[in-house]
Amino acid sequence: MLVVFPVGFDEKFIVRALMRKRVDVDGLEQGDRLIAILPEGYENERRTVNALEAIESIASPIVGEGNIVRLEVPLQGEDTVLTIKRGIEDNLTRDGIILAVLSGGMRPLLVGTMLALLSLKEVRVVVESDFENLSGHISLDLSPFLAPQSRRWKLILCGLNEGKSVRTIAEELGVSPATISNELKRIGKYHLVKAERPDGRAPKYHVTNAGRMYLKLMGEGCNET
Repeated sequence: MLVVFPVGFDEKFIVRALMRKRVDVDGLEQGDRLIAILPEGYENERRTVNALEAIESIASPIVGEGNIVRLEVPLQGEDTVLTIKRGIEDNLTRDGIILAVLSGGMRPLLVGTMLALLSLKEVRVVVESDFENLSGHISLDLSPFLAPQSRRWKLILCGLNEGKSVRTIAEELGVSPATISNELKRIGKYHLVKAERPDGRAPKYHVTNAGRMYLKLMGEGCNET
């Protein structure tokens, strides 16, 4: 997993996120990589340096010092976004999972990080942000927001949600099972479905939480044909 976070004057929000346990995205562990996004000249702001050093002191024993990257970026609009995007792409981990902690740092860096994340392809991005009073946090998988709007995808996901087989969905849509299988591979790239292969047989697909969010974004109705 690659963890991306702009650093501000207070490390507590980022530390909370790094230590947090999750259902489908593991907490920080060996082999993960971290990118601290920092404004140019951050060394002159003692509070930022102190926050960064505190984060590194906690994360280094888990991931190793070599897996923490300080990414210094210009505060110049497009250059901000492009620098962050390149930094993320250069440090992607093999699993293709990115956890973006957007709970601190300068507003331009928060905006730039979000825009950079929205431009990435074939990765899974989870965005988290803590409430300022530490009462909780929000966590959103960006996959359903990045997936193309497709009526066919919606009907396929609806069919799977209702427990229908690939063959049944294909018959209802008037296409071949192979066509639906190919669509499911594309849908899977956005993590809207998860494939299971019981006993090595043909995969059985299940709609993920991201897939259910996609249906909500597309509209609740699942009965159109």
